[in-house]
Amino acid sequence: MSPSTVGMTAPFRWLRKALDVGRRNPKALFGAIALAILLVAAITLVQMFLQAMAQASMTGIMVVMALMTLVNWVLLPPVMGGLFRVVDATDRGLPVVATDVFNAYGRGQGGKRLILTSLVYSLAYLGFAALMLLTPLGQFFRDYFAIALATPVGGEPDMAALQALFSTTSPSTFLWLPVVAIVMFTWLHASMLALATAALREVDVATAVVAGALAALRNFLPLLGFMLVFLVAGFFAMLLVGLVLGLLLGLLAMASPVLVVLVMFPLMLLVMLGVYAMMFAFYYHAWREIFVPADEEPAPQEPAQGTLEV
Repeated sequence: MSPSTVGMTAPFRWLRKALDVGRRNPKALFGAIALAILLVAAITLVQMFLQAMAQASMTGIMVVMALMTLVNWVLLPPVMGGLFRVVDATDRGLPVVATDVFNAYGRGQGGKRLILTSLVYSLAYLGFAALMLLTPLGQFFRDYFAIALATPVGGEPDMAALQALFSTTSPSTFLWLPVVAIVMFTWLHASMLALATAALREVDVATAVVAGALAALRNFLPLLGFMLVFLVAGFFAMLLVGLVLGLLLGLLAMASPVLVVLVMFPLMLLVMLGVYAMMFAFYYHAWREIFVPADEEPAPQEPAQGTLEV
């Protein structure tokens, strides 16, 4: 698969389409996202329980973390691929239900391809992190976390050690931060586009991995420009939302602390549903514009009459 190069305004077009993602079949889309969130929450709860059981042993905690990392590598990529397929079906008006998010677990449904594609990018991430530990920036963070780990729970960190660390660290050390940001930025877009490719096309793992990387590199500038604008706009939007929520929650807390919980829980759930829907729809439309020529795009269809969608 050969990715095309898009214009600077293309990511904003993908965002506009992503905002409209739930119009055709909101029950199936948001139901699928809710099921994915429940799976992630279940894995997190299991990890917290196992870590609590092994809290007396650092070795035990490390074993639990390694085990749950493997569980995440196996369970989550098929669900992410399933979300891309649900978004694709809802966008094209095809019949789909919420539980289709788990279809990739079935035999011959591409689950293995999704797992291996995600694994390649995860190993690339770990390899880059290991290389960064060999740089001056890596040395700085190793020393910083050594001081943090030596701080007793609820105690104050060793301020003398922190001051010595910052005074002996060259300012040029932090020039590595833009390098890390650029690599992580490219890795994020490449991994999502690779997963979309593995989910929506019958290709081998190598093709999906390379396609995602090439798509992110060829469209680096449009994606970077969009990300910068999005971060700045998002920062001010979060400030405004935070002020409004803070005022609202303060008023609710004055009436009853229970009201805060009753309002915050559904609000957080709605925010998570919206964020996941926008994220997967954004990368879906990015994938479709980058990889699917206009003359090959299937025409949207209306949902079949009488189809029950949950």
